Amino acid sequence: MMNGSSPIGVIGFGVMGSSMALNLAKSGLPVLGYSRTASKVTALEHSGITLSSPDEIAQLCGVVLLSVSDGPAVQEILFGAYGIAPKLARGALIIDTTTNAPSEALSFATKCSELGLDLLDAPVTGGDVGARNATLTIMCGGPEETFQRALPFLNRIGKRVVLMGPSGSGQMMKAVNQVAVGLSIVAMTEALLLAERRGLNSAQVLEILQGGAAGSWALSNYAPRLMSGDLKPGFDAAHMLKDLKIALKEAAGHCSLPGTETTTELFEQLVTLHKGVGNHALIKAYKN
Repeated sequence: MMNGSSPIGVIGFGVMGSSMALNLAKSGLPVLGYSRTASKVTALEHSGITLSSPDEIAQLCGVVLLSVSDGPAVQEILFGAYGIAPKLARGALIIDTTTNAPSEALSFATKCSELGLDLLDAPVTGGDVGARNATLTIMCGGPEETFQRALPFLNRIGKRVVLMGPSGSGQMMKAVNQVAVGLSIVAMTEALLLAERRGLNSAQVLEILQGGAAGSWALSNYAPRLMSGDLKPGFDAAHMLKDLKIALKEAAGHCSLPGTETTTELFEQLVTLHKGVGNHALIKAYKN
C-alpha cells in the first residue's frame, strides 16, 4: 500500500511527537502533521512537514503515527470525536507511541483489526534528547508481521527497536521502564538534596556520582538541568505520574512495589503544586 512518495501521518506534536516527525521528514518521508495547536506544525513546515487535518491524514496516509497524552486521547483520535480508524483504508498501519495501559493497547488493536487495520503499540523511552537525536528505545507489542511493517519507520526515529510480544506487551514493558526511571529520579533528588543541605559543592557531587556506581541516565541528563534552574519538561511530571499509576495497576495482585507507591505519592505532590514542569523538578515536592 505504501510507496516511496506516500506521506506518513503524524498526530500529536508535543515534545516527543515534534522530534519524531522531524526525524521522519529528515529521512526523506513526506509528513502530514496534525496538532490541536496548529502552530506547532506550521513552525516545522520548513523541514518538510505539512499541516493537515485528521480526515485528510486518514484519506491520504497508509501509515499513521500517534504521539498523544494518554489512552483516552488515542480513543478519541481513533474511534471518538476524530474517528480516523473507520476512515483509513483497509490495510493501513497505525503506530501508537503514546504510553497507555496494556489493556487499552489490546483493546485498540482488537478494534483496529476488526476494521482491517494493523496497530502496533510502540511506546518509547530516551526522553526529549533521544527523540531529537533519533536514539529512542522503542518497546513494541503486536503481531510479528505488523512489527516488520512498522520497523522501517521506527528505525528512523529510534536506535533500539524491540518486539516484546503480542499487543499490549510494549505498554507492559513501558510500565516496567517507568518504575525504574521513577525510582532513579527519586535517588537523584535525594542525593542532590542531601548534598545541598550539607554544604557540598554541587558540581563536584555530580562529577563523582556520574563517575561511580551511582551513575544513571537521570544524573547525566536531568541533574544538569536541575542544577541550572531549568525545570521545563523534557518529559512532563504529569505524564510520569500517569505512567506510575499504570505500573501500580499492573502490579496489583502480582507483586508489591512499595518504592513505586512512594514515588507515585511524591509525583502526585509535585503535580498538585507545580504544573508544566519536568520529571527532574521532583525536588520541589521535597522542598514544599
